[in-house]
Amino acid sequence: MKSDQQTSKRADNVRNRRTNRSQKRTQTEVFSRGRKERVTSSPPVMVRGGSAAFPVREQHRGKRAKRRFDVALNTPGAEMRLPSLPMVSFGWRILSGVLVGILAFTLYTIWNAPMYVVTAVEVEGLQRLTNEDINAVARVSDKPIFMVDPLKVRDELEKAFPELSNVSVDVKMPASVKVRVVERQPVITWVEDGHEIWVDPTGMAFPKRGEEEPAVVVKAENSPPTVSIAGEGELPDDTKNEPKRFLPAQLVSAILAISFQAPENTSLLYNGMHGLGWKDKRGWEVYFGMNSDDIEMKLQVYKTIVKQLSKKKIQPTFISVEYVHAPYYRLEH
Repeated sequence: MKSDQQTSKRADNVRNRRTNRSQKRTQTEVFSRGRKERVTSSPPVMVRGGSAAFPVREQHRGKRAKRRFDVALNTPGAEMRLPSLPMVSFGWRILSGVLVGILAFTLYTIWNAPMYVVTAVEVEGLQRLTNEDINAVARVSDKPIFMVDPLKVRDELEKAFPELSNVSVDVKMPASVKVRVVERQPVITWVEDGHEIWVDPTGMAFPKRGEEEPAVVVKAENSPPTVSIAGEGELPDDTKNEPKRFLPAQLVSAILAISFQAPENTSLLYNGMHGLGWKDKRGWEVYFGMNSDDIEMKLQVYKTIVKQLSKKKIQPTFISVEYVHAPYYRLEH
């Protein structure tokens, strides 16, 4: 009896060991199989400077989703399937490209539209200049309004026409360019070396233009004195484009004052050394200096000298009353 129990116990131990081995073998195979599958699904990726294993996920490109339409028929329980259509999606790049194309087309259309093309400049305030003169310098005719620079047009007009004391340019849509000008008023005709220019009360000179000439004519033997500029150094930017003053304001005042004392229809003379005067009809030249100070007293002195010379029957060629307390005359040039 005891022998049979020992035999049964030994058989159970053998059976348990076999079962344990079988379970361990199965676990080992499963672990090895899983490890191989992991190694196969995520191969190592070589990178410069070393190697590293990164899991690489395969991207499965599936087919684009299609939209299906089922149409019910009149027969109960029956329906018809229409052909499937792919679902199209627009990206932001396509949308931006379309917008750029539309914008470019719009700009091209506006740029070349006749309603935005300037035909001519409208000018206000002209007296001696003409619309043709202004348009020839402005050069904005047949140009799109978008290309008109009002500051550039103003600078070109001021540079071309020094007789303009003020210029303003106004640009309005769709194609309006309006120029307002103020012309200088000439008061003196300055004649030098056969050339005539006009001078306004401030001493600014500009070309002779028009038929109506100033009443005061000055025939100059020399160029006028240089107009001094207050201060030294560079001029401010807003005054660099202004025309230079031709005559000092003091000399302009003297010319106008002495012209009222000159004989009628007599031109004034200018000499760089003796100043302003005129040629007397009796044959001599008389000068009163560079300014109109004491002009009444100088005229009295001049008349007194002429009377004395007439009594003595002396025919002078030159009389100077530049210095009222030291007048003199010459018999010969």
